[in-house]
Amino acid sequence: MINQIFDDSVQALYFPHNSSIILIVLSFIVLISVGLLAGILLRKQKLNNKIKLVLLSVSFIFGGIILGGVPNVVLVIQHIFADLIFPNRLVSLIIRLSIFLGLTLVFGRIFCGYVCPLGAIQEIASMVRFKTKLNYNRRYWKKKNYLRWGFFVAYAIFSAIWGLEITLFMNPINGFLILWTPLNLAIFIAFILFILTIFISIFIYRPFCRFFCPFGALAFLFGKVSPLKIRRTPYCNECGICGKICPTLESFDLSTKGECYYCNRCIDFCTNEMFIDNDKIAQINRLLTSSSLDFDATSKEKYFDTILKSIIRLIIPYKRNNGFEQLTDALRGKKDMSLEVIQNIIVRLKAIFPEEIEQLDMSNYKKWIESNESRWKEKLEPVQLDKLFYGLKKETQ
Repeated sequence: MINQIFDDSVQALYFPHNSSIILIVLSFIVLISVGLLAGILLRKQKLNNKIKLVLLSVSFIFGGIILGGVPNVVLVIQHIFADLIFPNRLVSLIIRLSIFLGLTLVFGRIFCGYVCPLGAIQEIASMVRFKTKLNYNRRYWKKKNYLRWGFFVAYAIFSAIWGLEITLFMNPINGFLILWTPLNLAIFIAFILFILTIFISIFIYRPFCRFFCPFGALAFLFGKVSPLKIRRTPYCNECGICGKICPTLESFDLSTKGECYYCNRCIDFCTNEMFIDNDKIAQINRLLTSSSLDFDATSKEKYFDTILKSIIRLIIPYKRNNGFEQLTDALRGKKDMSLEVIQNIIVRLKAIFPEEIEQLDMSNYKKWIESNESRWKEKLEPVQLDKLFYGLKKETQ
């Protein structure tokens, strides 16, 4: 009887506005829609920072502010351990947890990435100033799993011994409830942890998700075997840029992606426009303009070679599709380059050097690319360094 009364009080705390069924149903529909839309946009590579910020904000507003931190899977896990001696209530709790784990199994960590309100606000915070460290040590960061599972055991022990009444403060998601129960001590402590989590997220990517969240520990295991993963295409040049900028070190080729939150950073950095250097484009156009001078046949051929190599350096190896084939087709008039700014250069090049293009042997340039590839892979140019900010990138002047 006492436990039932306590369950009712927790339910009232968990849904302080549970009398508004329409609001709850509407908010859940919105949160589900956010997860589905994020998955679709990721799949089609249409997600950008502006859309991402909107989706995360919707989850934060509806799941966090309006519903007081829902879905709160951490509370479900705490509830399971707190009710171990009441097996009649465990079934419903385990079913609820299984639903979220099942979603992770099918869709990967899309829930953690875009639906969880605490995950959403951590992601937003990381977009303020978080900058990738290029010297991450993968072996060091693997040790975080000891910390993660240590906190999982702590959640289990504390919840089983003291119950939810004491351990509510351990869950920063409950910090959202400060708007509904500002005088509750446990919720106030959870709110302090919530604020600390947001602040730390500016410097360390998703600290609660990756180190302390008990559901994150389970989702890490289920995410490993999820079929929905961000994978490299056959056109990948293995330049290693995605591995350098991934905040969870999950971009290396053999990764199981169990820690991937679909932040979209690797895809964003892998698009054609990301590393197009406007200064280099201007230099190429100046070279083309200078070519109006009279050259003898030998110097004109060398001049053409310099310009073509400058174009290749502009788009290869940082272009993550069949960039060399596209360039070859554009020079031969078969198909335009996907980037208009490059295609405009090709048009000018063909007008100025028609004979050189007619006699062009692209196999020589392919060998030149291969001989310089290792040097290009190791070098990060200023235009790339300016884009290493995780979210709100620094504009290159």
